Amino acid sequence: MAELKMLAIDLGASSGRGIIGKFDGNKFTLEENHRFPSEPVTIAGSFNWDIMRIFHEIKQAINKCALSDDRDIKTIGIDTWGVDYVLLNGDKEIYPVYAYRDSRTETVIPQVHEKMPFSELYRHTGCQFQPFNTIYQLYDEKLQDRLEGVTDMLMMPEYLMWKLCGIKAREYTNATTMGMID
Repeated sequence: MAELKMLAIDLGASSGRGIIGKFDGNKFTLEENHRFPSEPVTIAGSFNWDIMRIFHEIKQAINKCALSDDRDIKTIGIDTWGVDYVLLNGDKEIYPVYAYRDSRTETVIPQVHEKMPFSELYRHTGCQFQPFNTIYQLYDEKLQDRLEGVTDMLMMPEYLMWKLCGIKAREYTNATTMGMID
């Protein structure tokens, strides 16, 4: 069996990294090929992802594979924060891209729970309460009139994969993490 090579991009709250996984039919090995900062930036008092910088770093991890013995990568996967997303108007990003650490959702949580008590939300999603859950972020977007003109929303890994391959796809299981299933 020929060695199977994969590239995993793991984005954390302060750093990201590219990891090459290799499977020779018997043994699976992991090797870091690129590490980079991914900390949120403060703009106008809010925490935002520097999404274009993060995308640039992901391309650097891919380029390092292309320029090495690992140029025969068969698949790429991206793992990020489960609650953050990018709003789009057609193919154009709507900025800012808020980071989950931003405190903007604190005031809208009671309003969301007036519409659907947390116990009911939990019954549908199984998602624990966190003030940064996507449902609260999107409700804040609605109250701030930031959803006007939005044609699409992609969760962070979906957005980054779209930027890489041009296909907008959505992962069903994200809906529970978002607090928006049913």
